[in-house]
Amino acid sequence: MRIEKKLWIALIAFGLFAVGFTGWIFNRSMGGERVSFNNTVRLETEADTAGEIKTKNLVLPEEFDIPRSLLFKTTHTSVQILLDGEEIYQYGHEENAPKFMKSPGSCWHIADIPKNSAGKELEIRILPAYSGYYGNNISLYLGTRGDCILRILSDSLGIFIISCGILFTGLVSLLLYFFAIKSKRKTKVEGKNEIFLNLGIFSVLIALWSLQQCGFLQFLIPDGRTLYYVDLFTFYLFPIPFNFLVYDICSSKYRKGALYFPVLYLVDMTVSVILQCAGIVDMFQLLPVTHVLMICNVIYTFVLIHYEARVEENESAREFTYPLYIVLGFGVAELILYYARHFKTTSIFLPLGTMGFIIVLIWIQVSRFYDQYVEKQKVLYLLKVANTDMLTEAMNRNAYEHTIRQLDEQASQLQKTGVVLFDLDNLKVINDNFGHEKGDEALKLCYNCIRQVFKEAQNCFRIGGDEFAYVYHNDEKDLIADRIKRLDILLEEAAKKVSYPLSVSTGYAYYLPDEDRAFKDIAKRSDIMLYRRKRRKKLNRACMDTAAAGMEKMLAQENAEDIFQEKEYQDITPEELCKVIDLLSPSTDNYLYLIDFRTDFYYIAPQAMERFCIPKNAFHDVMECHREFVYGPDYPLLKAEFKDLLSTDRSIHNMEYRWLDPKREPIWINCRGYVVRDENMKPLYMVGCINEIGARQKADNVSGLLGETGLREYLKKLKPPFENGYLIRLGLDHFKEINENLGWEYGDQVLRETAVCISGCMSENQTVYRLFSDEFMILDLSSRSVKEVKKLYDKVRESVDQFIRDNEYTVMFTISGGILPLHAIEEMGDSAAMKLTDFSLNEAKKLGRNRCYVFEEKEYRQFLRRSELKQELRNAVINDFKGFTAFYQPVFRSETGKLYGAEALMRFISEKFGMVSPAEFIPILEETGLIIPAGRWMMGEAMGKCSQIREVLSEFLVSINISQVQAAKSDVILDVIAAMEKAKLPADALIIELTESDLLEQNINERHFLTELQRMKIKLALDDFGTGYSNFHYLSELGPAIIKIDRSFTASAVADEGEYYLLNQFCSMIHNLNLKLCIEGVENKEEWSKIRNLQPDFSQGFFWGRPCPYEEFVEKFVEK
Repeated sequence: MRIEKKLWIALIAFGLFAVGFTGWIFNRSMGGERVSFNNTVRLETEADTAGEIKTKNLVLPEEFDIPRSLLFKTTHTSVQILLDGEEIYQYGHEENAPKFMKSPGSCWHIADIPKNSAGKELEIRILPAYSGYYGNNISLYLGTRGDCILRILSDSLGIFIISCGILFTGLVSLLLYFFAIKSKRKTKVEGKNEIFLNLGIFSVLIALWSLQQCGFLQFLIPDGRTLYYVDLFTFYLFPIPFNFLVYDICSSKYRKGALYFPVLYLVDMTVSVILQCAGIVDMFQLLPVTHVLMICNVIYTFVLIHYEARVEENESAREFTYPLYIVLGFGVAELILYYARHFKTTSIFLPLGTMGFIIVLIWIQVSRFYDQYVEKQKVLYLLKVANTDMLTEAMNRNAYEHTIRQLDEQASQLQKTGVVLFDLDNLKVINDNFGHEKGDEALKLCYNCIRQVFKEAQNCFRIGGDEFAYVYHNDEKDLIADRIKRLDILLEEAAKKVSYPLSVSTGYAYYLPDEDRAFKDIAKRSDIMLYRRKRRKKLNRACMDTAAAGMEKMLAQENAEDIFQEKEYQDITPEELCKVIDLLSPSTDNYLYLIDFRTDFYYIAPQAMERFCIPKNAFHDVMECHREFVYGPDYPLLKAEFKDLLSTDRSIHNMEYRWLDPKREPIWINCRGYVVRDENMKPLYMVGCINEIGARQKADNVSGLLGETGLREYLKKLKPPFENGYLIRLGLDHFKEINENLGWEYGDQVLRETAVCISGCMSENQTVYRLFSDEFMILDLSSRSVKEVKKLYDKVRESVDQFIRDNEYTVMFTISGGILPLHAIEEMGDSAAMKLTDFSLNEAKKLGRNRCYVFEEKEYRQFLRRSELKQELRNAVINDFKGFTAFYQPVFRSETGKLYGAEALMRFISEKFGMVSPAEFIPILEETGLIIPAGRWMMGEAMGKCSQIREVLSEFLVSINISQVQAAKSDVILDVIAAMEKAKLPADALIIELTESDLLEQNINERHFLTELQRMKIKLALDDFGTGYSNFHYLSELGPAIIKIDRSFTASAVADEGEYYLLNQFCSMIHNLNLKLCIEGVENKEEWSKIRNLQPDFSQGFFWGRPCPYEEFVEKFVEK
């Protein structure tokens, strides 16, 4: 049990103890006496009934010599009090009361009796508002007016306290709702705050209803009729927020009933009010209708909550189950008792159940918010721990790298940023000579001094063992130098108090537009400054530690050690070096070069001119000439590198960047060199070699990523079995349009940025490669499930989307992914991996792009089958349509049952797969364009056979299907005319069938084709009608002769009466347009018996005959 729950239990226990102990003290202090809050006396009366009027009579005792008051309560009855026949009090017959109200309501009455009334006869008359209904049993009480008021309160004290409690908890719920709404944006706490709102409104309504029942509201609203409506309206309305509460708790589709019930309650209330105001019937008399509605609501709520908690495993419903059962159970008990008392009085059950329900519900909801708050604090603490260095309490390297990523993603912020790097001097010496405790102490002192000077703690980081960094912005730019001086002073003062040396070396740099592309460039320049200062300190320290007599010697050794080693090379002339380059160049694949800084001269091995677009292999004005063959974006980096070489005493040059080949395509190179300097450290010349790393596929020339060769080499090294791991092939969607619209250079920039986006998503055991064009490959050895690898793809896609947003939507593209588990290629090799990932990526693009597809063996086999079938179809078309055949399905006149014609259907018999379904091979024909020659063959075949049949049946017609591809991409009308002329077939013997969906995609060729059909008076049949948009507008425009209802529509109509009615209306509209109707897909006699009633002109289906070859068709249907 959690500590907070234990504390709550302890609080409740101590509260109960306090109440009990205080009661015991009160009892002992009063000496056993009881304080009475009830000084009234009950009067005995004689009851009598005269017709509908009940009377109570009594002779007033002696106590009535002084003024007294009479107390009693009535329910939906009028009352009249007579003293010796003279009226002294009446209620229910006021002249200004609304005429449409029969009932005067329910209320307490306090009637003042005049003094000196002792011995007089008092008569109380009760007049019912509803025939035979007298409400509660009337008891008369005698006392002062104050005694009567106390009697009212004491009689209903329990329900009054509970009602106030409900009202209080309701107000607390509303306050919690407004608090949650106000703090929602700050806390980011998830939860349905409307639960508090609905609970609060429900509580307030129940409280008002309960307070009216106990009589307390009469002190605030001293009018029974007004209280009558308060009673009824609160009773009608409180179930509404209760249902909203149930709706918020539940999540299944069945929760919609919780919205229907409030509508019913509002309708019930509206009807009741209308009938009341019309004087037809009082609202009180219509309450049984509301009670029935409530019972239905209780049953529905019980079943719904049980279903949500047990079946749907809804955690919220499970938590609210027992509180809801409590309030439902108490509510039903209240209703049963109300009927058992013959509608006279209510009980305490509903308020008591509501009180318990609300308390438990608030407890649950507050506990949930508390738990979420605690979890959030834990997350914040863990984030703080993850980003804090435990020793110094500075922000750590993790926080530093996060800051760097944010700055790199926001170019505008990066341009206002600089960095100061600090390196604690001699930390290793302190650790070795004074111990690691002193080393830790030195680090803490160093950070404390940095923090005193640089105030922004969130920008100060410990990034290494003895390294710190401070990221500053534009407003601090001019203060950095002064702050570093202050830091040196603070460290000198701190060093006086410790036994070890304490100082730091610093370097700082601010963003330079011409040189810096990312934060690392700023940090690099800062690190160079730090290195220089650290080296200068070492020299100065060596000087200070050396005796005055040996100072110059030590300095000379420190500064000139490397120079003396190089002295033998200082006198070599550039001409001699060029000869050495020419001598060695034939024996190496690399390109040797020389740069003479004294004469600004450059020389490179002659064969470099064959590989790169270098104007000459020897030239002056080195940096300016490099502009011609260095890839544009890399030129500023090279310029900055040379500037640094010349301004520092660095001797080693090693840089990877890109040169241009003769076609001006970028090639990655690695340029290395050594600078020879004179005695004064002035650079003389640099010699080195250029190594083409793009040729070995270490890097792609545009993106800088490893290439396909590198991927294949790595895959060959992997040893099965592969338990984990996936290959993700990524492809940019519509990249060709970017190159065409924005140019190749911009396309390369998009590829580079995409590579950065993908690389930024990689973690341990995940590597990205550039394949070719617009495709990348991720080798993911860490993901253990499809769910994990899909998360990686989603991460990449979101990163690309973020780049597009940051680029202000200058270019729009998406990225698709094909995912292949490594275990699928265990025994196949790298070539299979490339093939299967290519298939997976293509499938993702077919599905709509901007999504991923996980490789499925079954679908890949279907793809291979489709590829083989495509090749076989192509061979069949080439080889005089070998394998193609025409089948014919009969079409009959519905009225006479006689043969009308036949629909010609193309079939294909594969040598490998046998009979292939048209649903499989027709789309392939359309996709490849082979449908045009195959359709031309089909026309000739069908029309020729039709001519032969017409010799026997002169009115026989043939229907031929024309594909949308034929109509749009060929002069199909010429093919129709040629086939008709060859078969000598008249136009009235031919029907051309087009599908409904084809007609929606009309182009110029299709419109011309349809126009020619009308001109030649060839019948047009609209096939598969009902499967598309079924637009009646183009029926009148195209004027088809026949409308063919698709089999799917027919099957639905036969199975469902509603669909049948719809089809019936549909057929009537077709007939009203004076069009012929053919219903397809009639399978059996039972279907035909129903379809016949629709009065189609023609019918087609297996009931009449299956598609068959020509010889079988003639035998079955023509010669018959």
